[in-house]
Amino acid sequence: MLASHPALPRQSFEEPILPSDRPGAAALELSDIHRSWSERKVLNGASLTVPAGTVVWLGGRNGAGKTTLLRIAAGILIPQRGSISLHGLHPERDRRAYHKQLGFLAAGDRGMYARLTITQNLDLAARLAQIRGRERRRLVEQGIERFELRDLAKRRVDRISMGQRQRVRLAMTFVHEPEVVLLDEPHTSLDDPALELLESAMFECTLRGGSVLWASPASKSLPLPANIRYVMSEGKVTLA
Repeated sequence: MLASHPALPRQSFEEPILPSDRPGAAALELSDIHRSWSERKVLNGASLTVPAGTVVWLGGRNGAGKTTLLRIAAGILIPQRGSISLHGLHPERDRRAYHKQLGFLAAGDRGMYARLTITQNLDLAARLAQIRGRERRRLVEQGIERFELRDLAKRRVDRISMGQRQRVRLAMTFVHEPEVVLLDEPHTSLDDPALELLESAMFECTLRGGSVLWASPASKSLPLPANIRYVMSEGKVTLA
């Protein structure tokens, strides 16, 4: 049962907000990003703007470069050319402040410590985001409630299902209330009730002025909503 965080209305995302409609309000900007693996050009001048207070979708076929672009936005990879700005911060020059404002969910089943409990994993994520004391405990409790993990909170991660693990990873990503959240295929292993919890977390993020950029393979029906839709092809990004 969805008791704590019922799904917020999908129509909240129905009116598209184009980047040009929000001058000066960009939370995340990637401009002219280039990146190659061996001799294969993955990103060839990719540019993307995520305005504050919006949810943005990035689609494209498998291998189009979505994960590479998100990893560059997260400051994990360095582009060979191009610029990155998160509220004016640069991932190399302002590394500590940059990562404090960012939440990143990588694709796959990574980022957790299997032998720690769910609560311990969330606490660690909050510590890494430089959250201290009572505020850290409050945010951990909030994350447990947001993704309905109360009954599992004391259970080790290696003793829960894949869908439950994905909810833990999402709770860890949102735990410190980042300004910008990057999600690579966040719907993986989630059932409909869990998708509603994620949608609510995304909407809550935009209500406080934050932004969400999520990526998935292109399809006619998206599992989650978005104000702005981009598509990657041949190393570039265009509005869908």
